[in-house]
Amino acid sequence: MKSNNKLTPYLRNILWATPLYFLSPIPFFLLAYALDINIDSSSVLLGALGWWIALLLRAPVILFVKSKNFEAEKSNKLVVGFSGPTEEITRLVLLLLIGLNFSTAYSVGLGWAMIEVIYGLIQIIGLGVLDQKTDEKAVEAKQLMKQLGMDKTLAPSTPFWGALERLTAAALHIGFSLLLVFSSYTVIIAIPLHSFINFLVVKMNKTSIRRSQLTFLVIGSVILLAGIILR
Repeated sequence: MKSNNKLTPYLRNILWATPLYFLSPIPFFLLAYALDINIDSSSVLLGALGWWIALLLRAPVILFVKSKNFEAEKSNKLVVGFSGPTEEITRLVLLLLIGLNFSTAYSVGLGWAMIEVIYGLIQIIGLGVLDQKTDEKAVEAKQLMKQLGMDKTLAPSTPFWGALERLTAAALHIGFSLLLVFSSYTVIIAIPLHSFINFLVVKMNKTSIRRSQLTFLVIGSVILLAGIILR
């Protein structure tokens, strides 16, 4: 038997949470309106492209750790650690090419976050399918997740926390983009800070998804506020 006929609570909650994922960018459109920021559609699309470029730049790291047969935890740390350099350098180069100003930075950050909504949904649905399956490979995958301390991501409430994570990630990406308008040298701080935040969330997820996401929300809000104040 490869899967249960009845949907697990996790999969059912994905159905309820999916609209929240697509609604997560809305507060930032409203914020742009309140701050009289012109959202440039081409810059939004370039922000989405920037995210894909940053993802592709991590591919060599992923291939490297696979070729070396590192332990899963070590491999995960290396991939997460490179998130800061690849994303923040790509973000800076992109903004320097198209024009480093408040409107383009806000738009790029928004596009960056919007494409992550799709990626986040794909991830959460993948976990839901895994949770539903009971075949040998699925059981092995769940055991590996438990060894890595990731088994709490299969809690029924995770899809809703994932929707909050998309909201926070948008604040983070827009905030980091706006800080570059203040000074392109902020990338020196953003690179290690971005990786540190990802490490922190991954670590806290092992004990409490709720605490990790609320902490992430506070951090993302502070970075966004700093970007707005320093413009």
